[in-house]
Parts: sequence; structure tokens; C-alpha cells
Amino acid sequence: MGTTHLWKVTCKKTAQKVPVGLMVEIVKNGTTAVPNAKEIKAAIKQHYGIEANEGLCNKSYFYMVDTSK
Repeated sequence: MGTTHLWKVTCKKTAQKVPVGLMVEIVKNGTTAVPNAKEIKAAIKQHYGIEANEGLCNKSYFYMVDTSK
């Protein structure tokens, strides 16, 4: 079994309904890959009830830091 990585994903510029500074944590198991747009969108929906635009859930709009390092 691979390692678990905890990603802190923070909005750095307004992405339609997602305000600057909004932060979610995403846990990924068995991979070091950064969270993808679908995972970011789902985490925002789950934690805040905000329907994010998946097309804006990328590195241009979000800082992604692996906090498990």
C-alpha cells in the first residue's frame, strides 16, 4: 500500500463563486499527484456547498501544497 498525502488547496484568485482564501484539504492515497480539477470541485462542494466551475479548478486559480512532506 502506498503512502497517504494531505494536500492543502487554497484559492489564490476569485474563481466565479469561489472566493480568494477559501481552503480545502484533500487526502490522496498511493500517489504523489496533485489533486485534479474534479477532486478540487468535489472537496469544495462537500465542505462549503459551493458549486465550483471545474474548468477553473487548476494551478492558475489554486495553490496546492502537499502538507505531508
